[in-house]
Amino acid sequence: MLSQRFRVAALLLLTAVAVAGCGTTVQGSAHPGEIDVRTLDVGKYSVDPLDLRYLYSARMRNGLELAVQRLADHVVNASDIDPEFKYATGSLPFHDSDDATKVLAKVTAPVLDADKMMFGIAVGHSEKQPDQSGKAPDDSAFTTVTVMQFPDAASATKAAADLENADFGVAADVNQHVSLPKYPDAHSHWLPGVASIGSAIAHGNYVVYAYLGTKDPDLSELTALAEKVYDAQLPLLDSLPPLDREGVLRLPFDPDAMLRRTLETQNYFGPDFSDNAVAQPRGFLNRVGNQDFWRRLITESGLDRFATSGADYDGVTMLFRTRDAKAARDLAAAILDRTHSGVADAPSRVPDVKCGEKTDQNQGGSRNRFECMISYRNYTASVEGDQLADAHQRAAAQYALLANSTW
Repeated sequence: MLSQRFRVAALLLLTAVAVAGCGTTVQGSAHPGEIDVRTLDVGKYSVDPLDLRYLYSARMRNGLELAVQRLADHVVNASDIDPEFKYATGSLPFHDSDDATKVLAKVTAPVLDADKMMFGIAVGHSEKQPDQSGKAPDDSAFTTVTVMQFPDAASATKAAADLENADFGVAADVNQHVSLPKYPDAHSHWLPGVASIGSAIAHGNYVVYAYLGTKDPDLSELTALAEKVYDAQLPLLDSLPPLDREGVLRLPFDPDAMLRRTLETQNYFGPDFSDNAVAQPRGFLNRVGNQDFWRRLITESGLDRFATSGADYDGVTMLFRTRDAKAARDLAAAILDRTHSGVADAPSRVPDVKCGEKTDQNQGGSRNRFECMISYRNYTASVEGDQLADAHQRAAAQYALLANSTW
């Protein structure tokens, strides 16, 4: 199944003015009830919004990273296919054939190169809870859906047929072609007696390749599952205009000002699906495991945007934009209870922060021992660390950054 390198921990200067004593005042503007964030212990962490630290460069690689994030917001979630699919098993973005063949058959690499595949993403789903590597149990139905964009519809049409031919040819003496009644243009095959099917279909400039499995090697069940995938996925692509190379270069970086509000602890910046990315709710669900839990929280909180920054080894920051301040606080409590439910002290003097300690390494979320949830207006953010003092400094820095990013 899919690499967990790209999992997200699931479950992953307002110059506020204090009027000093003795009649001394500090220039600036303050909001009632807000602290002077300049006095917080933020350690080594910067509290400057990201756009003051990083100037986006519209290079092709940067644009392709943004294109993949955009595409992820239009790729099926588990329950879109069937409510029985309760879990996501990972996501793998790519914009070259080497990375694409981490999920597609190795023999498809020449096809992707010849037909000029531009970028794509694969997402996995499982009926039963996967193991820690992301692999679905042997007795579970599963899907791996890969969506790719090509330069034009003709290239996509050719690629769908070429991909099927290459994959079929791996075992041409035993594989059998399969027709999907609802999708006669799809190219599909299976190995009789094996409970899986592969299928590719072109849709405008896009190709959807589905590798699917059921508990039993029943061809009618496999074809029905393939049709469910296409029923859910193809309409999502109708709302996503394809990009040419110029369009890739013109994609905006951080259009919703989410990354500028997200604590970034590294010195390297730039769009990256795993550690400098934004998402809408659908794209966020493609990053987390338990789909029912997170879909419920999205609905209850009115979550409409998500951002993540930081590498897993250094501690990931996540930022959620919700309906209002109460929804942000409620979301923070729900996340902390699920991922770090043990009691841990909150940092002193930082408002609306709650911290927790991981009580069990199988509890979900990251491997870091401590997590703090910071709420500010209609935003809530998660920071983490193996040392509580470090988590406290990150929480203080994230609060100050949110306060500094109101303009």
